[in-house]
Amino acid sequence: MGALDGARTWGFLVKGFVIVENTVDDQVVSSAYLVVDGEAIYELPPQAVLSIGRLDTNDIVLDDYRVSREHAMIKFSGTEFTLIDLASTHGTLVNGERIDRVVVQLTDKINIVSHELNLILDLPPELLTASGRIPQIKKSRRMDRRLKFFGGLNEFALITLVQFLNQEKQSGLLLLERGQQPGPRIYIKDGEIIHVAQGEGLAELLVRQNHDETLFFYFHHEVEFPERTILEATPNYLMSLCHSIDEKERQKLNGEAERAMKAPARTSQIVPPPPVPW
Repeated sequence: MGALDGARTWGFLVKGFVIVENTVDDQVVSSAYLVVDGEAIYELPPQAVLSIGRLDTNDIVLDDYRVSREHAMIKFSGTEFTLIDLASTHGTLVNGERIDRVVVQLTDKINIVSHELNLILDLPPELLTASGRIPQIKKSRRMDRRLKFFGGLNEFALITLVQFLNQEKQSGLLLLERGQQPGPRIYIKDGEIIHVAQGEGLAELLVRQNHDETLFFYFHHEVEFPERTILEATPNYLMSLCHSIDEKERQKLNGEAERAMKAPARTSQIVPPPPVPW
């Protein structure tokens, strides 16, 4: 810990915790703390304002493609905390409800997509004593933040996008998102699909011609490709996935026809007309 040009700005690392303190004046004041994902702790002295987002220029950087470049900010007046959403794509949640601007309490649960933020008044004792009880920092996949392109899939079919990436010999990670839930992750190297993670529902998405407005895609540069698990050429792989849906549909239709044939036939009973009195 050291001073820079007389300003009280400092930072240090304690067994996986990153502690960052904002610049404050020489007056001694009490502070609060913001804990992000149980790992990084940021000090909030009175009158502090911390910006949160994906860009490196933010005070709190969340390296996540779902986080907006400038997502939110939090202010501490010394007596209350104000959380402001900066018109982000996926929103900022407090206790499960999307907010625009709200005064938050220490007990409130703050979420920015899958990231959890908590406010505390005192540092955990283990940080002060360095007793070794500090949780290890979570391992996260390193991502090159250069986003090639993104968009919605309500105007064209997903299979068209994948075929384009194949023809153009593109390399990267294609991320699909349904609503605010992450979908399949498709690793593409030199145009070939080499691995699919969280691939449940991929076949069904490929055969759709029209998607609703909740399906988005993001295509990133990738620097760490997993081991190749899909060995067939991409056109053949796509065809096999589409055929699997066709086969399921065929089996469903055959099953319905079979059940219809086994169902007992309904005979209509003809009621004779009443006798005509002579």
